[in-house]
Amino acid sequence: MTYLKDLGFNEDIIEMLNVNIPDVVIEKLIENKDTVITNINYLKDLGVTNYIDAFASFYNMFLIDTKTFDDIFSKYDREDLIAKLEKNVAIMEYL
Repeated sequence: MTYLKDLGFNEDIIEMLNVNIPDVVIEKLIENKDTVITNINYLKDLGVTNYIDAFASFYNMFLIDTKTFDDIFSKYDREDLIAKLEKNVAIMEYL
């Protein structure tokens, strides 16, 4: 998952992800890297500064097709969503 370096992830985080994410999911994250990159960039462009924490906690969400991923987040007020995600990234589970 070295492509994550280009998105601001450091070596230690990538190594932690490689250790903690099941191999089957890592394969999917690699196979679907374009989708993962687009979804991470969506959060970054939205203004979510803790997107790395979001990915580390909810990596499966980043495999969702980009239209659905956008739809999940676009139904909320941008500023309110950013504030809530930055306060507690665990709310992603309920979006």
